[in-house]
Amino acid sequence: MIEWLIALGIGIGISMVIYAASFAVMVAVAKRRKIEPNITLTNPWISSAIVSPVVLGLSLFAIFLLSMGMLPLWGFQVPTFEVMIQLSVIGIFAAVVIVLVSEHISPTPEKMSPPSDRRGRFIFFIVIVLLASIAEEMLFRGFLQNILDNTLLLALDFGWFTITGGAVVSAIFFGMIHVAPAKQMGSSVPVLVISAAILGLIAGVFLTFSGSMILPIIVHIEFNLVGFILGVRDSKK
Repeated sequence: MIEWLIALGIGIGISMVIYAASFAVMVAVAKRRKIEPNITLTNPWISSAIVSPVVLGLSLFAIFLLSMGMLPLWGFQVPTFEVMIQLSVIGIFAAVVIVLVSEHISPTPEKMSPPSDRRGRFIFFIVIVLLASIAEEMLFRGFLQNILDNTLLLALDFGWFTITGGAVVSAIFFGMIHVAPAKQMGSSVPVLVISAAILGLIAGVFLTFSGSMILPIIVHIEFNLVGFILGVRDSKK
């Protein structure tokens, strides 16, 4: 248990350093290119175009450094086609339900919605739906969950699925990082945090079930894709 607590401290500490470094890079790029300092207020999703690649790169570096060549234990393997289809269907169903409920309780602020022009929507799709999903999953499930579960597997077995200590911690941490964006954008903090934590927990369960990072990435993309489609639909009203 002591080893798990040490891994918890290391995992959260490195995750915070990765995020801090990513935002430092974003600020440096904004200053160099003379981008308006309030860009994260007027077009908050644009910052992900800078933050996400840095998060992804640093997360992969941390994983490769700690895995000591045992990458399959860190989710770098391909699941069976049957498992991929099965979990993808479950994931899109969960995404539709959770995102619709969240939108009903607290509609997404206009500043967080896709742009109205076609080019802007394409960039939004690449940055938020694809790039951000991959980067966040590689950090929270690929790195944080795995460093905990590979150190000591604390798990509750519910038969068809298992919830591990790493999955719970990564889900909670993933939910908490949405507090600041929710406040900044004027969105409901509880709704955004809880929905993000649920997404994180589902992704963590999928990682444990499949042993592959592909499934957490797929379900994260599904959640962001549903939000993207709803945002585009609402902009046409």
